[in-house]
Amino acid sequence: MNETARVRGVGVRPRARSIRVAVGFAVVTALIAAGLSGTGGATQASAPGVTDKTVTLGYIYPATGVAASISANGVKGFEARIARQNANGGVDGRKIEFDAVDDQSSGANLTAAQNLVQSRHVFAVVNQSPFAFVTYRWLLDHGVPMIGAGTDGTYYSDKGNENVLNMAGNSVPWGDLTYDTGARAMKMLGAKKVGVLAYGAASSSVAAAKAFMNYAVPELGLDPVYTNTAVDFGTSDVSPLVLGIKNSGADSVYLPMAAATNVAVAEGLQQNGIDTKAVILATGYGQDFLDSPGTKALGPSTLLVSGFKPVELKTKATEQFQADLSKYAHFTGVPDYGMYTGYVIAEFTILALEHAGNPPTRQGLVDGAHALGTYDEAGLACQPVDVSLADRAKTPKTTCGYFLQVKNGKFVLFPKSGNPVIGKLVGSPAALKQASTGATTTTTSTTAAPG
Repeated sequence: MNETARVRGVGVRPRARSIRVAVGFAVVTALIAAGLSGTGGATQASAPGVTDKTVTLGYIYPATGVAASISANGVKGFEARIARQNANGGVDGRKIEFDAVDDQSSGANLTAAQNLVQSRHVFAVVNQSPFAFVTYRWLLDHGVPMIGAGTDGTYYSDKGNENVLNMAGNSVPWGDLTYDTGARAMKMLGAKKVGVLAYGAASSSVAAAKAFMNYAVPELGLDPVYTNTAVDFGTSDVSPLVLGIKNSGADSVYLPMAAATNVAVAEGLQQNGIDTKAVILATGYGQDFLDSPGTKALGPSTLLVSGFKPVELKTKATEQFQADLSKYAHFTGVPDYGMYTGYVIAEFTILALEHAGNPPTRQGLVDGAHALGTYDEAGLACQPVDVSLADRAKTPKTTCGYFLQVKNGKFVLFPKSGNPVIGKLVGSPAALKQASTGATTTTTSTTAAPG
């Protein structure tokens, strides 16, 4: 049973289940045929979840299960940004409340959303889970906007799905598209022969790995020598994977998987004395990585990717982010991918609410989000993202990412200048044409954070 908590005001956290559950990829197949009910508010308002004093959102995230290492801490970032907004009066005088639900990294994402809509009467659903893809269609059919992180499929950009809002922008590369950012970082460290690992049960993880090897690696003149796309989701039993990398002769490896697996592979390579030029972890940046005993021995070949501005840059936006986490979520240290994403998705939701009308309507929320055009993700974006309808489904030709090493128990920027690495969109001719015109091919699966 999912555990749900109503969050009101500042300093009250959603409760998370303490027992980690082992879950697979079972997708809920039965859809509940029921209409929306009343607003649940004390006064008549424009939509469910809206009163003259509050707006109530649903928030779904993987507090437990195989995806917990990706976004279990997302609720802290989400809470921190919402709490600061409430401390400043909310939106149009309405405080933002949210009901937080753990989907246990499974198809329970759908039943969580159904309960939030039908029993909790929420205004919209914020779905910060890799399993959001099992839910979006039900929400569309019931007229409820969904705000997602954009990491679980291309459906965000499909025609007819305009009510599914993507905090990451209109389109991210899938299938035969990728950016060569990671390969560029590898080359900067002297890599020659490249390997890659991916989760076999997650088609988007497999696609990311194959596109990286087929397009990004050759683009930089590197040699793709080892591809393993049959890794068990969330596994930390990496001995066979480490042996495969060693036997292939690869001097570098790209890991587009969940943090737990990525870290285990990096540690395994180090412990087995395998000399690597570059080990690129698409996830893992955060305090938990620094606190892990094994990471202290990792050398300069291990690079962690952040698509957001690392707090080591000490910009006005990163300092505000950390101040909010400290004051409202009682977290100090280096925020991880989940916290960043939770904070940014809260910022996106707040901006959309500010343009949703007074009182806000669900269609107003959708229109308000698209009307933002481009936005800078709370000042944390490596480059602004486009959320407009005009460029819907068009994939940007370039992207950028920050890379970090661990030295003396701290993250340090690579290169030392602190400048992001600029990556170019690469892929098959057909895929590149689709990216420029806005055509998409739907991939609805789950993956780790994009690298």
